[in-house]
Amino acid sequence: MQRYIISAISLILLIFICGMKTWAFYIALSLGILLAGYILSKIENARFHKIAFMISVVSVALMISVFLKWRIYFQKYFVYLPSLSYLGFRGIAYLTSVYKRRNIDLSAGLMQMFFFPMLVMGPISRVENFEENLRDYAEVLKRLALGLSMLIAGHFCGVYVIPDINASTVINLNCSSLWMGALANSLEFYLVFAGYSHLIIGLGLLVGFKLPENFNNPYFATSISEFWRRWHMSLSYWIRDYLYIPLGGNRKGVVRKCLNMLAAMSICGLWHGLSWHYLLWGLYHGLLLSVESLMSHFGFSPLKMLLPVAYRPVKVVCTFILVTFGWLLFKYSMSDFVVYMKGMTSW
Repeated sequence: MQRYIISAISLILLIFICGMKTWAFYIALSLGILLAGYILSKIENARFHKIAFMISVVSVALMISVFLKWRIYFQKYFVYLPSLSYLGFRGIAYLTSVYKRRNIDLSAGLMQMFFFPMLVMGPISRVENFEENLRDYAEVLKRLALGLSMLIAGHFCGVYVIPDINASTVINLNCSSLWMGALANSLEFYLVFAGYSHLIIGLGLLVGFKLPENFNNPYFATSISEFWRRWHMSLSYWIRDYLYIPLGGNRKGVVRKCLNMLAAMSICGLWHGLSWHYLLWGLYHGLLLSVESLMSHFGFSPLKMLLPVAYRPVKVVCTFILVTFGWLLFKYSMSDFVVYMKGMTSW
């Protein structure tokens, strides 16, 4: 009963914030996914069960693609529309759970689709997160305090971020300002996103549900692969479980493993938007992960040979620098990114 009540409250909040038109559109899509899950659970024939699952997942993937392609029009016509990208990923996770287990409680499915706090920025939950009750009020206070403090810190970092850059504006900026902006951009990304995630996890605990962790000090990672085990963890694990492993993972040799990582990270980039700079950001991280995998496979570790004493801190710094350049590619269009990089190297 509790899950039904919370789902109803989430729907009421959604209609007050988004308005009737946006609410009806979002609810129709969500109920369509739930209906597909219900139909999927009733199919007994194994072959038709698999075909129905594939059709459902492809339909949700197409919904995400259409939204990303014409996002500006969706958001103009449907005011305050929650992210359909997040809805799609939660929907695919729900359909996969139904496909594997069949008997998913409806109330848990409703929470997976409608739990209000996570509709905009995640984390990307799975239906299993709503099947057990867990209350820890001390942890709630800790999460809320940490989240608010990180959001405040992120706001101050945002002051130094350069919002727009092009060939004419970069003339008025010196090299140190651009480097400071790049550093501030990385810190703002983390503090705002992680702060929001802590707030959402705290609100989830407040009503009795443990949402997935999303961040674990990612800028202390010693490699790109470790970074992705610490950054936006609910997305990382989604990419691993629903893309990388189904593609073959690391089961078919190191070359196939690298190709799978490139494909998975390219889709990860496009999930953020159908633009070249998002695709290249995904390929950039896929390439870094592939290089790391090849180096590990052949036992090649130049930093360990050159700097055995300061090996770990140097790896942390190198990883942070690589991630920071990636965030510039993520934030700016390709032309603006090229201008920014030229400015950073003009002493």
